[in-house]
Amino acid sequence: MAVDTSQGMLDVFQAKMVDRGWSDVRSSTELPTTLASFDLIVCSSVCSFLDDYPATVQAMAGLLVPGGFFVQWDWERDDDGDAEDPEDAHGLSRAEITDALQSAGLEHVSVDVGFEAVVEDQVMRPLMGHGRRSTN
Repeated sequence: MAVDTSQGMLDVFQAKMVDRGWSDVRSSTELPTTLASFDLIVCSSVCSFLDDYPATVQAMAGLLVPGGFFVQWDWERDDDGDAEDPEDAHGLSRAEITDALQSAGLEHVSVDVGFEAVVEDQVMRPLMGHGRRSTN
């Protein structure tokens, strides 16, 4: 299942599903409200834009089967104060990701830099975070 609050992004995804012949994938603008059983939940560069990131991770962790994985990547926030307006500082810190995943009850939590990219003389680092739902 693909979930995005942007219908435009879901339309792009739907076109890719048709092109690739994926008939067994669903999409929605909302997280499922009933208990689901996902082996893997992946969030790609979206968590830093959530109104309540920790609560959303908590909700998604509850949708995992025992032993299921939650994986995310988001740009590492530049906390050096370089942004003229603090509202322009996007991304998440390692501590924020670690705290959210651990608070959601995930185990074996790990957060690290995936790679570095230079964009307009600025080094940008995506943080890759993941955790596993307990098998108990």
